[in-house]
Amino acid sequence: MEEWGPLEAAVAGIWPKVADQLSEPELSRFEQELLPLLRLYDDARRAGSNLASADAAEPSEAIDSAAHAVSAVFRERPPLGEWLTAEFDRLSGELERFGPADPPTFWPTYLRSLQVPVMYATDRAGKVAGAAPATYGAERGQLSYGQATVSVPDDHRVGAVDKPRWWRLRFRPDPGKDVVLGSTTSMTADTFADGVRGQLDQCADRQALVFVHGYNVSFADAAVHAAQLAYDLNFTGAVLLYSWPSKGSLLDYPADGEAARRAVPYFQEFLRHLLTRSGVNEVHVIAHSMGNRVLTDGLAGLDTTELPEGSGRLGHVVFAAPDVDGDVFRQSLPRILAQARRATLYVSGRDRALAVSRSLADYPRAGQAGDTVIVAAGLDTVDVTELGADLLGHSYVGQHRNVLADLHGLLRHGHPPSERYGLTRISHPDGDYWSFQPQK
Repeated sequence: MEEWGPLEAAVAGIWPKVADQLSEPELSRFEQELLPLLRLYDDARRAGSNLASADAAEPSEAIDSAAHAVSAVFRERPPLGEWLTAEFDRLSGELERFGPADPPTFWPTYLRSLQVPVMYATDRAGKVAGAAPATYGAERGQLSYGQATVSVPDDHRVGAVDKPRWWRLRFRPDPGKDVVLGSTTSMTADTFADGVRGQLDQCADRQALVFVHGYNVSFADAAVHAAQLAYDLNFTGAVLLYSWPSKGSLLDYPADGEAARRAVPYFQEFLRHLLTRSGVNEVHVIAHSMGNRVLTDGLAGLDTTELPEGSGRLGHVVFAAPDVDGDVFRQSLPRILAQARRATLYVSGRDRALAVSRSLADYPRAGQAGDTVIVAAGLDTVDVTELGADLLGHSYVGQHRNVLADLHGLLRHGHPPSERYGLTRISHPDGDYWSFQPQK
């Protein structure tokens, strides 16, 4: 049954091209023919998942039959069949690279979803002091701690925060099946450290993953993104979020920049507390966009190698589409590289958000590829330009399956770029960097 797993994602992936390829009457006739087959396939898969493996032969045949029927109607309309096959093969290969992994035992199940606990630190002000559950807005506050619970559907697709109802060819979010923030509980610094320690006690390698969000992100969205990223990466350690007081509005870019600057000492205090009090062995950090200002300045001003004996250490530090002045980033690199096990920089030449930021600041951003790409000894620079782009080309770290697969190879297996799938070595005057191969 698993061999047909990527079929629904393949249909969703090529559907925009299908809609462009066919005329409106042709598309209408195609939908009328395809929809019943998609629903039949969906019903067969659901029925098969509810049966024990000993009884699986008959439902497996039903799934195969329905899948072949779906494929056949695409093949009858060249080049739709070729598109579906190519997308299916691509997704199948990526699933193999991710590999199966059981969720951590401290991720409880609820109905058809997993509850991902996200331990958080934030310098946002609480909306209502002492409220239960804890709620956070966009105003500045002092450093506080807590735990959020995020629900992830069991049929969640890698790279997607929401679940599309693909068999109806409706790819808009269904609020009843989204990746959503549930409860939030505030904690003292000590109970927070104890909570992280309790999760790490159930992890053989005692590793933690910290996510630092970017500009225009609410607390709820940040928690959802942290959980989705950990889920998609099959990360089996403790999942943490540092949330700084972004306004969550496109019009508040300058205010967010100042808030990120103000958050640096709070982030340093949080990281110091995590490394010294939780019993963690290694902490990996992924920062996105403007969150890299918090991470870059935070690590440049904090030497984690000088923490007391027995403290945890920095593992992989990932700068994803950093909205950071390129010169400032270069100046901070030596202190960061001296602390991290490995540092990775993801850049793109199609990042429209960073292009706007560059025009406002009048200087290149660290997350931009091209003539100003940052290449340095000890830093793994990965150019994602050839993967294409979303509307802004800025959210690839959590949404593009190839980038997630690359992160999976880095975080889960510790593979260097030379051992990760789909990367090509590029020569540069400052050394070598890496680029994804063009999409076919």
